[in-house]
Amino acid sequence: MDFRQMQYFVALVEEKSITKAARRLNVVQPAVSIQIRKIETDFGVSLFERRSGGVYPNGIAKRLYPHCLDILERMANVRKLLVEASGRFVGKVSIGIPPSAAHDIVPRVLIDYHKAHPEMQILAHEGYTANLVEWLVRGVLDLAIISFIEGDRRLKLQPLIAEELVLVASGDTKVRGNVVPCANLDKFKLVLPSSQNLTRILMETELERAGLTLSSAMETDSLTTVFALLRNPGWATILPASAVSTPNVRRGLKVMRLVEPVLRRTLVIATLPNKVMSDAENVFIDRLKAAFAEASEQGHAAGRSAAKP
Repeated sequence: MDFRQMQYFVALVEEKSITKAARRLNVVQPAVSIQIRKIETDFGVSLFERRSGGVYPNGIAKRLYPHCLDILERMANVRKLLVEASGRFVGKVSIGIPPSAAHDIVPRVLIDYHKAHPEMQILAHEGYTANLVEWLVRGVLDLAIISFIEGDRRLKLQPLIAEELVLVASGDTKVRGNVVPCANLDKFKLVLPSSQNLTRILMETELERAGLTLSSAMETDSLTTVFALLRNPGWATILPASAVSTPNVRRGLKVMRLVEPVLRRTLVIATLPNKVMSDAENVFIDRLKAAFAEASEQGHAAGRSAAKP
């Protein structure tokens, strides 16, 4: 039983379908059938039961499966060791990203990282903090960019960025200056994230401390919908400065600084406490930190210069 046959065997055990196994291996269906049949013929055994609902491993296959899985994993580790010894990274990392970073900052980091390390596969999952934490704990993610959560012992956190939240409105909205006191937020049709969103909770908490109430004209957890609404005069939202960092994102919009009080959020990189970060993951995190720092500064600069002729 050679290495390729082990790959085909493991894929069929896990997929329980020749069609799905072939798709996963990126081969035609007969190739899977031929290799499985060859294993069975060479050793004089039957490994699968063919039923109407699929192809299911029998007792022998179930005992064989963990051994093949172990060998494939060891071979992958051997290849990874040799590749990394040459100064390259190889493998896979699964990351969670918030919507405010998914449409601009993280894609730029992913492209640059892929150019530098083409053999690394990055799986990006978009979600709000509550979803990302759940996926992290379940083992779906290796690391996640989340809003700071105090006292969650399930997580190990390292700082990513602390930044101001800014008011973003349609470019046709009549606003004097580029600084807006939070007491004047009721003059805008605010579209905000839902009440379960951690950034929304942060905003409401800070405003309540200042004796203010945050009211929304509409609520949505879709950033695409938010930006569509902002194309209409009078509509506005509150976003992290890094979310409006590039001219392409800001086109047709006004970015204004919020004061009295200044609203801030802190993003962190979250992992499980027992996770040992690989060199590839640490390099990726360093790129994230640099990109967020630059984007946040650009977003703040846009707010500072909005009123200048």
